[in-house]
Amino acid sequence: MFLEYLNLLSKGYCNIYCLDSFSGKVKQKLLDIDSDFCSKHNLYDQEFDNKFDNKIFDLAKKDHSSEDALLALRGRISFPIFQKVNEIFKKYTYQFENEKINLNDMLIIVLDDSGEKYLRIPLKIEAKKNNFVRKLFSWETLMIMKENNILRPFSAEVIADFNPKLSNLNTWSQNKVKGNYELKKYLKECGILLISPWSLIADSSKKRIIISWREYGEGHLSDKDLEKLYESYLVEYKKAKQDYKNRTGKISGWSPDEDFLKSLNPPQKNTEILLLIDKALRKYISSPYDTRNFYEYEENQIENKLEDEEEYSSKDLSEIIKNVLRRNSTNIVNQIIKKDSTKWIKDPSRKNAWILYGEGLSQREIASKCDHKQGWVSKLIPENKISEEIAQESAFELLKKSEFNKFKEDPESLDKLLDGLKSYLVFSEDKNNISILRNTIYEVISK
Repeated sequence: MFLEYLNLLSKGYCNIYCLDSFSGKVKQKLLDIDSDFCSKHNLYDQEFDNKFDNKIFDLAKKDHSSEDALLALRGRISFPIFQKVNEIFKKYTYQFENEKINLNDMLIIVLDDSGEKYLRIPLKIEAKKNNFVRKLFSWETLMIMKENNILRPFSAEVIADFNPKLSNLNTWSQNKVKGNYELKKYLKECGILLISPWSLIADSSKKRIIISWREYGEGHLSDKDLEKLYESYLVEYKKAKQDYKNRTGKISGWSPDEDFLKSLNPPQKNTEILLLIDKALRKYISSPYDTRNFYEYEENQIENKLEDEEEYSSKDLSEIIKNVLRRNSTNIVNQIIKKDSTKWIKDPSRKNAWILYGEGLSQREIASKCDHKQGWVSKLIPENKISEEIAQESAFELLKKSEFNKFKEDPESLDKLLDGLKSYLVFSEDKNNISILRNTIYEVISK
């Protein structure tokens, strides 16, 4: 019923969906677009249209010092952003009966554009004083923000990365929501993985498949049959995905058909067993946030990609990765903390926020204890940016080692290496259930 209600709401280029700062509810706000611009392009009566989207997008880039076309785009994408968050919320709240997920928490992350004409952005990244400047939200400002990796609000990221040759604006906006790092992190903390069952099975190691099935499997597959099914799945999945990409030009949206299911070993009549494997995997992966401890020799996403077992054992590779990550984490975090510590005398809450983050508190909890808004914490401690910097430095060092040569030959594997390193930093936990990154920050500050 709620999605039906969404479809009845006003959809146009002159309104924006945003969160009301007082009530915390979503409201529609009329954008302050020049009336002449609206009349010239008939914005008042224009319904959502792919061709018109591209026209407004081109206008925004062409007249890069004006805000009107960009304002219209911001209003345009606010609805699919709002809609996608609600779809995710409804799916996991009702279909999967997840009571941890909170709609407002999700909307705060991606529906953070209130349609203001001006932004407060850093004047100079390294400046110690007068660090911010008020800039018109124009294409010119957008490109400055992109160059300095400070794309906020989320709508700025959606528009700055948009390519009309690859997707329409509606689909692009919704896919960006699904791919948003902060949203995925929040959902994972709620035990939710934004990945299709077919990709999750393909991206999981054999050990993870078997262990998750032993703990949470609802079928009667033996380890031997499960192993055969998994190995045949990997082979056929790779071929089927490549064929799908060649036929459609897309990399998402694939699902098993009858021929694919028959090609598996043993052949499957339907997707029932595969979906049960997916269900067991999701329970297993999400359970560290409750009671489960990692198995001593459980493989992670990085180790899955390393197949040179003649010279190196899984344990050896794991130690190499951990040592490189620890060293780079300490070095980079030291630099970040040293730079920020120059501001602690003037604003002690900054140091307190770092300490609380190191202790494992959420952004919302940190904001409450430091008497700041959640956005302040997000800017002070850019977890995604820090983990990405550490991952890149670590990947550069790992690629110099012969056992990692495979990643140099395959760009897709290299991307997975980086994602795996980032995930390890943010989600892997020590004995106190604190992520590696948080623990490093706490240790650096405590020196």
